Amino acid sequence: MSDEVVFVRRTSGLVREIGALSVMAIAANYVIADGFYLFTAGLGYEAPGAHIPLALLIGGSIMSLAAFAVIFLTMATPRTASDYVAISRVLHPFLGYLESILVFGVHIWIVGALSFFLAWFWGSALIQIGLAIHNPGLVSLGEWMSVDVGAAAGIGIAFVIAFGVLSLLGIRVFKYTVNVLFGIALAAGIITVAGAIYAATLSPAQIKSLWDMTYGAGAYDEILNVANAAGWRDYIASIAGDPSAWGWPGPWSPGVTLSLSIVVAAYAFWGLEYANYLAGEIDRPKRNFFLGTVGAIALVFVYYLLVSSPTLLGFREFFSAYDYVMNTEAANQLAINPVQTPTWAVFIASLFGGWAPILAIIVTLAVPLWVMNGIPVYMMVPSRISFALAFDRFFPEKLAEVNARFRTPHWAILLTMIGAIAMIGVLASPEYGPLFYALTAVTAVAVRWFFAALACTLLPYRRPDLFEQGYTGRIGGVPVITIVGGAATAATLGLLILGIQQIIGDIISISWFIGWLLLAVVLYLYYSRVNAKRGIDVKRIFQEIPPA
Repeated sequence: MSDEVVFVRRTSGLVREIGALSVMAIAANYVIADGFYLFTAGLGYEAPGAHIPLALLIGGSIMSLAAFAVIFLTMATPRTASDYVAISRVLHPFLGYLESILVFGVHIWIVGALSFFLAWFWGSALIQIGLAIHNPGLVSLGEWMSVDVGAAAGIGIAFVIAFGVLSLLGIRVFKYTVNVLFGIALAAGIITVAGAIYAATLSPAQIKSLWDMTYGAGAYDEILNVANAAGWRDYIASIAGDPSAWGWPGPWSPGVTLSLSIVVAAYAFWGLEYANYLAGEIDRPKRNFFLGTVGAIALVFVYYLLVSSPTLLGFREFFSAYDYVMNTEAANQLAINPVQTPTWAVFIASLFGGWAPILAIIVTLAVPLWVMNGIPVYMMVPSRISFALAFDRFFPEKLAEVNARFRTPHWAILLTMIGAIAMIGVLASPEYGPLFYALTAVTAVAVRWFFAALACTLLPYRRPDLFEQGYTGRIGGVPVITIVGGAATAATLGLLILGIQQIIGDIISISWFIGWLLLAVVLYLYYSRVNAKRGIDVKRIFQEIPPA
């Protein structure tokens, strides 16, 4: 049987243009977004009493182990959607198929959701900028963008189309787009880090003075007074067991830190290794994927800790009080402070709005810039999954086509664009909009991390031929990848169990999860039957590695 019968064609048709720097940019653009800026900053309310930097260290360590498992798999099987290729060849074809369909579903949603919410992120930035430069027109524009569903849908569709077209123009255009967006966001991020460190040098009295300079006399005390009157301390006690345990750097709860905050912290690091979906387009993939991903891990850890820890050291219990007020009906009692969703940028920018508005603007812009630069990367994931499944003849084969001029899987990219726009339509519906949230996504993708870690552990024993193609180092005779994979398997299994425990009580989330599982079963059985009828040896497909 020839290769043309096993796979769609003899070569992938893709070109290798991605280097180590671009791998790092892809990872950073994917990772640094709402998970950190919004969700971990919201832990002051969602997990009162948490040690947020410690949660970030733990969650980041779990995700780094998962990332190294995928690194080693990619070094052995440097092909598009390498996790799918490795899992399906090492563990079982259905397990690779299952995790890929789950990740596909998650990312179709993510592309639509973050494109839709970019109107909110940019609107929030305009509000902050308008406040900093005392321009009510910008504040009004930002408020309109933040609350008008039609505006959000229109802006979201525009972003999907714009980044989709750029992706269609070739991997080189994609690479330059990702790199330029990374550089711009990183510049704003460096200013953000400097602002956070500045916060840590200030006394509570100085923080109060600067906050009042930005929002008006009495603004700082208003937050504390409203929080206390609205039951902030009682709320802390109900979660942490101690009304004074508002969290690090003050009294904090190990129980809250190790439960409520870990999944959110892991979500903030999710995607460190996601350039693996472009492994078939990375130049010298064994070297460049390794260097780029390790560089991204170091960058994200440093960035997160240098933003969060100094900010918390500066604001202390005010951080928790502000989170509580802005996440409850207590916000309706505010007369001086504007009502806004807490992010790390809100705290840092509020120190500069009264005397250095340009710094407040840069810090504020970092948030939508980091979120926006992830869109082309998020779009890349489902398009390459579609390509890889189709190349194995387990998805519509049209999706494996590569444009003769631009060398991109154009039909797979178009499918991603259409799916994302459909998700924007769901989000814009008041009946169906709030059907999904971060914990569901983390739990679904934790299936991928667990299977990848298990495949990494077993690779030297189940597929020694593939193991010899990748990293073969040993410690005491035991392959390093087995040691790392074993640790990653334990860590990601714990994350998966924790995630399932947190979504199982939500009928919408668990229905979404089960729905995609059932879809994977149906599609796998269907394509197994179709290929068998066509005389294609399905076993051989999953014994061989797709051609480069």
